[in-house]
Amino acid sequence: MSQGITPKNLLGDTAERDVRVGPTAHYTAYAWFRLGMPYAEWFKTETGARLFWSLRVGLEWLTSVTQNTPRLIDYLELRHRSIDHTLTRLAPDRVVELGAGLSRRGVTWALDHGVDYVEVDLPHMVDAKKKLLLRFPKAIRSTLEERLSLVSADVLAPDFEGWLAERLEGSRRPVIIAEGLLGYFDTGERRRLASAIAGALRRTQHVPRYSASFLCDLRVRSATSKTRVAVRAMRAAIRVVTRGRGAREDFDSEDAIYRLFTGAGFDAARPIDPAQVPDLNADLLGQIPMRVWHFTLTPSGSS
Repeated sequence: MSQGITPKNLLGDTAERDVRVGPTAHYTAYAWFRLGMPYAEWFKTETGARLFWSLRVGLEWLTSVTQNTPRLIDYLELRHRSIDHTLTRLAPDRVVELGAGLSRRGVTWALDHGVDYVEVDLPHMVDAKKKLLLRFPKAIRSTLEERLSLVSADVLAPDFEGWLAERLEGSRRPVIIAEGLLGYFDTGERRRLASAIAGALRRTQHVPRYSASFLCDLRVRSATSKTRVAVRAMRAAIRVVTRGRGAREDFDSEDAIYRLFTGAGFDAARPIDPAQVPDLNADLLGQIPMRVWHFTLTPSGSS
């Protein structure tokens, strides 16, 4: 599949409130650069640097006075590395990432793994990503044009399921990713998107259902006072980065996550154990009430 890196037409309407999420893409891109992740240097921006250091100086000193209280970058690293680790294990032949922002993951998988990669985001973020890709050498851009596709779409549009199924057509081991996206949606919107993703995976022809996966990060309401401190700090940081929008409510429990996603059409759900993910700070894992979840469909003919 080769669609180049030219943004496609917007599918559906995107609410004005969603435009404010854009700064998070700049912040996270700079965070990946600070963490030394592959190709992240190509996507760092002055906006991202200003946000990162303003937050570090102006707010994150609050967490530094409490021992082993994670910062926003620790939260981001946990989810990003957990997704990367799981993606490597799944060995997909096509990836569709929703709300991809300025992530370096698509370029990494297109260049280093030869995987067809589709990045979906709002029009202004697609335009920004396209401009940054122009900084790559011509030979690398030529490879990216064959493997990396940037498209604009409204993931909550009524016809998103059909649109997504078309992007999955022909793949054998598709993986859909939504990193840092569902936290901005309310319960009804989460259910709508989960249903569309499960439906698209089921509609894809010639795909063994056990080979189709959805990865996303989800938060569960904190049960201890120490983790509540971390959550309050991270929520405050997110409000700063999103210019006031912040994140929606956390799930009450892991059972609540399971019920929502199985009710939306998935057959299996499990959180990724961060202890199995390389390069994470083990001392902080228990203080972050977020996990990356892996949702799958039962193989055809299974009971």
